[in-house]
Amino acid sequence: MEKLKVGLVLSGGGAKGAYQVGVVKALSELGAQVDAISGASIGALNGAILASSPSLAEGAQRLEEVWLKLAQSSPLVVKMPKYFNLLAIAGLNIQGLRYLDQIFKFITNSRGKKLPNWLSQWAGVSEALSSGALSHDPLHQLMDKYLNADALISGLPLYISVYRSHGALSDIFSCVMAEIGIKNTEKSEFLHIQSLAKEEMKSALLASAAIPLLFAPQQVNNQIYSDGGQGGWEKMQGNTPITPLLKAGYKMIIVTHLCDGSMWSRHDFPDATILEIRPTQQSISRGGEISDLLGFDSSKIPSWIEQGYTDTHQCLEKIIKATQARHELRTSEKAVIDSEKAFISLDRQMENAMRRLV
Repeated sequence: MEKLKVGLVLSGGGAKGAYQVGVVKALSELGAQVDAISGASIGALNGAILASSPSLAEGAQRLEEVWLKLAQSSPLVVKMPKYFNLLAIAGLNIQGLRYLDQIFKFITNSRGKKLPNWLSQWAGVSEALSSGALSHDPLHQLMDKYLNADALISGLPLYISVYRSHGALSDIFSCVMAEIGIKNTEKSEFLHIQSLAKEEMKSALLASAAIPLLFAPQQVNNQIYSDGGQGGWEKMQGNTPITPLLKAGYKMIIVTHLCDGSMWSRHDFPDATILEIRPTQQSISRGGEISDLLGFDSSKIPSWIEQGYTDTHQCLEKIIKATQARHELRTSEKAVIDSEKAFISLDRQMENAMRRLV
């Protein structure tokens, strides 16, 4: 009997990625099998640590250690001099922020209308902002400590989503237009980490989590990529990257969500068995979308870990145990069939021996 290959999808959601620590911990306790991982944004970073770990249990321990450190020391460090230069260039003081907000509102009220010429002036600002307001240094330090490139190369197959960037503001505007129903964003692309050159692996992971304006996009395979969660915005094609696992032949997929009421639907993938882990008894929100996205602090992270752990048990415990029981039954049936075949073969050998004696 061919072994059923199981994939795990880790969606994006910033600091809410702590939820996935509890998910992995619960999956390990439930004896779940994971043969490959696909991640977007923070899910790509979590996935890399998990894929490079020797076991699911060890991966859960490493993730928990990382996230408890993040709860004490946020990875969000502002590049102060450059950041203030960018604020001056973009006019993003208090009045400038209101101006940007008005641009978003203008887009909201401009369905079917041509945008005015003054909006194109932001193209230069977009280029200036491409270096990002936040430093990648803390993430580099975390990866240097917790992510072994050699272990990742020989670890579980890891796929990540990335978005071909057209400039920070252009990417942001595309997401806004998709959110209000004007035009969907382009689809995200998927990279198989183990197929990349060793020196490009970390750049690819940073690219998947490079939120426009906050982090600089990254160059991988001579392409500029940013946060993979931006692609196919309307149905979260990039933020819930199941596609590469399906193409690789994984027929049972465990999918984690980091938002209440995700628009992603398993019914779009009828040829796979999909088990979803969603926030159930309580909202995953702790204080608003932006606050949660950047909320790397001790008041939120432990509660998200616990919520992921509880939701996973509630969503999957009965299913996983039933699947394991069915697999054990099939294994037992196969053993009985194999035993019967062996006895039949032995009987035939005995008959042939008796004939020769006669």
